[in-house]
Amino acid sequence: MTRILTTFPTPPGSVLKALELLQVVRRNDPDEMAAAGDLTDLPRPWEPARCPHDLREAVWEWCDRVAAWLNHEFAWRPTQLIPPCWPQHPHIARELPVLAMLRWTAEEATTPDLLEEWHRYAFPMFCDRMVNRLGESGCRTGKHIDWPAEGRYAAYTSTDATAQRQRVIYADTRPVTPLHTTRQA
Repeated sequence: MTRILTTFPTPPGSVLKALELLQVVRRNDPDEMAAAGDLTDLPRPWEPARCPHDLREAVWEWCDRVAAWLNHEFAWRPTQLIPPCWPQHPHIARELPVLAMLRWTAEEATTPDLLEEWHRYAFPMFCDRMVNRLGESGCRTGKHIDWPAEGRYAAYTSTDATAQRQRVIYADTRPVTPLHTTRQA
């Protein structure tokens, strides 16, 4: 028998542990905080670039399962599918962990409000941004296209362009010394 719906992928243990430590900080209970140990500079799994390697790997694996789940449960039209090359698209890779965390938080809530917000705002806006940023690239049909803006980005970060921007910024941020003028009486 086929189920009407499948369950949202559970975050890996290391992600759940990171979330629990963040909850301890949010609750701000001194005894609980003392028992938890060092709570400075806790990683945020929704920002994988700032996570330690092992946690980042767990986040990416979870995001891959979440992308497959989203594609199965929500993508009716092919243009709505998260492409299989999503890890090669920083704009998707930055947003997918946030979307996954919002969904997980919504499912764990004791009321349906957060889940309704996820359905109404978070997921549709993610899809709109993804489709808009991918444009008509082959990635939407399963044929990855390398970054079309790479040449322009290279021009932006070139030595000459960088130096020019730095000169303009420097000129704008340094006080201008007024020229001494003599008054005629």
